[in-house]
Formats: sequence, C-alpha cells, structure tokens
Amino acid sequence: MSHASRQRGLRRRRPNFDDSSSSWLVTYSDAITLLLAFFVMILAVSDLNEGKIESLKEGLAEVISSETTTTPFTDISQGIDDYIEQNGLQDQVSVTLDPRGVQVEFANVALYDSGAASLKPAATPLLQELSRVIRDVSHGSHMIEVEGHTDDLPISNEQFPSNWELSSARATGVVKYLLESGIEKERLKASGYADSRPKEGLDDLPLNEQRKANRRVVVSIRRY
Repeated sequence: MSHASRQRGLRRRRPNFDDSSSSWLVTYSDAITLLLAFFVMILAVSDLNEGKIESLKEGLAEVISSETTTTPFTDISQGIDDYIEQNGLQDQVSVTLDPRGVQVEFANVALYDSGAASLKPAATPLLQELSRVIRDVSHGSHMIEVEGHTDDLPISNEQFPSNWELSSARATGVVKYLLESGIEKERLKASGYADSRPKEGLDDLPLNEQRKANRRVVVSIRRY
C-alpha cells in the first residue's frame, strides 16, 4: 500500500465529533468564569478587615435569603431604642440605622446645661447604657465618632472663646466617658463642628426651634 493510500485510510478512521459531544465545554467555561469572578473578588478585598467581612456576609445573606438580616448594627439600634422607650426619652434621643452603621443623636439638654461642657448627672444612666450596648454588641472594626454641634448664637467667655471650643469640649466629654467605660481608645474620635453643620429640613420651624434642634451631640458607630 502506498504512502498516500495509508494517509487516506487514517483520515477515514479519524473520529467525527459532532456538536453534542463538545457540550461539556459550555459547563467548563461557566466554571472557569465563576472561578475568575471569585478570584477577582478576593483580589478586590485583599485588605479584608472584620468590617468588610461583616458587610460581605450581610450582603450575601440578604441575596440568598431575600430577608433582612440581624447584624451588630441592628442590635445596637434595637438596644438603644428599647432603653429610650422604657425611659420616655423620645424627645431627647433618636437612633438612625443606615447602611454604614448607627447614629445616636442626643439633644443638648440630655447631656449638658446651656453653655456648659460638663456632663449632667442625669446623663450618666443614658451614657452607661450606650457604653454597655457598644461593648456587648459591636467589635473592633467599628469606629465610634462623637460630634459636637452648637447653634449660631456666638459664645465668648474665658473657658470657651467660641462655639468651636464649646462643641469640641462637649464631644470630648462623651469620648472620655466612653473611654472610662471600657471602649478602646483606638476606636474613639471626637469632632467639634460648632454651627457649621446645621440639621436639614428645619426651614419651616421658628428660629428658636431651629437653634434648639442644632444644639446636639451625635454618636456614630461605623465600620472602619
């Protein structure tokens, strides 16, 4: 048999794969795509900390279950809300839950006397409860920032030359209390904003009511 004849015979015996025999390639390509997406996600969050892991877990749980999950932030919010309701403090303290964490807003009268930056004795039980909830429910990836805010009426005395010093001193007073209550100093931050960040949505209120609402201390528990 000639060389050409042998070659023709080999070509005739070559398997003839139809389209159905290569269907496994679709599944294989899907698997490779999923693996690629997985490794891209790992690379994107390669600097993972507890806060990012927590956020990822919450998102995955909601996607899988289509239900709202219980998180440290919802527990913090619920714990403080329960205390507010039990003690009739709805006009002095409010709690807001958002995707970044929890905001606890104290009307100035709940913590301080007018023009003062020494915590009132009546504020102690409220701050004790806030400290307890933060210690019991939050963890090291949660930052606690305390903001002091004033109205636009100027203040000038030996202790506080302006509202900047007053608002900063009030925020620092709350931070010191939380520190003494066992909150790690690395997680705490105090900021004084004077009257530079008035609350929104107050335009329809009388001026004295706007000023009253702007005199406040805000404690934010957020992820790093």
